Amino acid sequence: MKHTLTLTRWHKVAERINAALKEREARLLGALTATSISPWNKEGVEDKAEELARRASEDLAVIEAGTAAVAHIRTALGQRNTELGIGERLAETDAANRRAKLYRELLEKQSVDMVRPADVRHVPPAIAGEDSLWSRRAAATITLAIADKALLEELRAKLAREQARSHTLLDAVADANREKLELDLADQLLEIAGLVA
Repeated sequence: MKHTLTLTRWHKVAERINAALKEREARLLGALTATSISPWNKEGVEDKAEELARRASEDLAVIEAGTAAVAHIRTALGQRNTELGIGERLAETDAANRRAKLYRELLEKQSVDMVRPADVRHVPPAIAGEDSLWSRRAAATITLAIADKALLEELRAKLAREQARSHTLLDAVADANREKLELDLADQLLEIAGLVA
């Protein structure tokens, strides 16, 4: 049966089918490889085994149809994503987010305790831990403020630009994922795909 859904919805359909298939696979494996009985409970074993075999056969058919459907959905989504440039946008978003993360960390790690290189000579020896030649204390360290005001302002501007770019790209991806795609889906998968009203 043909269904026309958004790309986002097809992603959800594939996720639902995969989740249902995992349950069916576990049940199928249990039925065909781990069904056991006690030696004294032989009454009706043939009927129970026949029922387990019937259900296992149904599960196997659903698993086969489901895995084929998920492959078909993913292939169609991959082709449509390529046509719409979604992969490129996501890659650009990742790069923008990485740069933004670096800029944010550089800005957040600036501290009022940092000393500009030109001001180091004005740090009193007592603060620097040089007050006693025989002192057992570890000498204090001075963290240098290498980034000047202009660089910090540039980093703030770059951070804002990269964040805005990331939002723009993700919005474009969200818009592209609203595109419709028509695919066939076997009737036996409609319920597990969440397409039955």
